[in-house]
Amino acid sequence: MKPLNTTREIVLHILFWSCVFVFSTASATWYYSETRELLEVYGFRMLLQMVVAYAIIGLLIPKVLNKKRVILFSILVLGLFASVYALCTLFLVEYLMPNYPISYEVFLKRFDSPTFQSIFFNFNQFFSRSLYYAYPCIILMAILFYRERQELLMLHEKKREAELNALKNQLNPHFLFNTLNSLYLLALKKSDKTVRVIENLSHILDYMLYRCDKKFVLLKDELLLINKYIELEQIRYGKRVSISFDESITGEEKIAPLLLLTFVENAFKHGVSEAIENAAITIQVENKDNKLLFELKNTKPGSHREITERKSLGLSNIKKQLELLYPNKHQLNIIEKPNTYTTELELSL
Repeated sequence: MKPLNTTREIVLHILFWSCVFVFSTASATWYYSETRELLEVYGFRMLLQMVVAYAIIGLLIPKVLNKKRVILFSILVLGLFASVYALCTLFLVEYLMPNYPISYEVFLKRFDSPTFQSIFFNFNQFFSRSLYYAYPCIILMAILFYRERQELLMLHEKKREAELNALKNQLNPHFLFNTLNSLYLLALKKSDKTVRVIENLSHILDYMLYRCDKKFVLLKDELLLINKYIELEQIRYGKRVSISFDESITGEEKIAPLLLLTFVENAFKHGVSEAIENAAITIQVENKDNKLLFELKNTKPGSHREITERKSLGLSNIKKQLELLYPNKHQLNIIEKPNTYTTELELSL
């Protein structure tokens, strides 16, 4: 349990014990004839409940149980309940019975004699009192466990977001470098297509900087981005590449940003830029039974080496993003043949 080192924590614990006290007294008003007796009885009992709760949660669990000393923990808890029961019995015999004898006439008939030993060594009484003193501790442990669980989930989410941001920060400059390199080559040639490239690049940068900062974006926006990228690359490669892009979506689907673009970028990088003869890229995007089916097939140069020998930074990052964003909800297949390279991705929408 966390130490009560903040005002908020102290207030929350005060509220918790206030609720325990109110619940206990409200359910026992019928038994006691005097309000003073009611407050004295349950005030003392709540004090013992607090001793049990904070001793177990604040001391025994972190100092003993968390160190795998289960037997010692069990012995100490049993000793704690025995000590608390002894104080409870002593308070009953030495104070409550002499001052409020009428309230305990029926209660004392359960025992052979109204002595400390007779009451203390009654197992049924010990067991019922132990449960009474333990229940606030159990409730408090459940609340603290829930809070710690929520904090762990929040930390996990923050860690996941940090990993995704790190991956995006690696991916975006990588993509930007390739695009600027294309623009640089066209500028050297003083091509009339330079203006069109700048226009497409402006759209891409606007999207990457201001529109894809969310965890999920509209699939149609991603496909528009891919179209802009393809148009940019077609200006660069001209007739060296033939592209087929077929899509069948509703327009309402959402997807993690920049996932599909990386596969397209890799197809140009490894399938087109290294090709001596004409290259071909075929892209199919389909929403089938609320599953996104993405297939990209590109021709592969004859001199292309094994993918294991030259892994793409973008592809490596995208695999990590899929694991973080779509755990057990995606299937990625990379099929490499002598003349073609196929990427098949299935995402659960």
